[in-house]
Amino acid sequence: MKPQAPREIRGLFRPISTSVPGIRICEHLPLTARHAHQFTVLRSVCSGETNHERASHYLRTGHPLSPGREFPSLLTAAAPQPGFLQQCLAAPRMVEAGARFQMLTHSGYDTHAANFQRLKDRLLPEFDRAFATLLQDLDDRGLLQTTLVIVMGEFGRSPRINAQGGRDHHAQAWSILLAGAGLPGGRALGATDSAGEEVTDLPVSPADLLRTIYSVLELAPAPYHLAAARVVKELLA
Repeated sequence: MKPQAPREIRGLFRPISTSVPGIRICEHLPLTARHAHQFTVLRSVCSGETNHERASHYLRTGHPLSPGREFPSLLTAAAPQPGFLQQCLAAPRMVEAGARFQMLTHSGYDTHAANFQRLKDRLLPEFDRAFATLLQDLDDRGLLQTTLVIVMGEFGRSPRINAQGGRDHHAQAWSILLAGAGLPGGRALGATDSAGEEVTDLPVSPADLLRTIYSVLELAPAPYHLAAARVVKELLA
């Protein structure tokens, strides 16, 4: 959040304290705030890709696609997903049963209009309860230390509020959360400029992120197209 920025950038929401002194998040995430000591906020992901499909592919694979290139969707033939809370409630049981990878999805965050109303009335309360429940359940079952939890979107939202009270696509800087798998918690890494438009410290590309995930989970070797990407050692320290 940018509480010191002009109103057309900072928006309507206020920051609140968390379980970690110095780390503040949105007032509509009070349950998540209680778990700040368990996760890291990486505030400096950047890609430049603002097309939904290409950006999603890049984030999942670390492989950028050229504009106009066609590729098969991983989700086209997928069965309808249950609600996000239901996915989060089921996930720890799936991990306990031996699932190696799960992708929990929510497609309602494309807030080009009425951004603040949609976030306040539904999207943030829904996420807050689901994410906090997921972390707590994994921790209670003794699974959090061996499970990497990542919260991310394919890109961020524009710092400047548009004429419809929304935020548009923005890929020059956005934040993700990482928890578990032995990663230290209670941190905010990376930084952006005063408006949140550009990364000013610790830029991390989707390829860098994927290479780091391979390192955290001790998966080797990483795919050949990630050879030029770097492991973000600041996340591991």
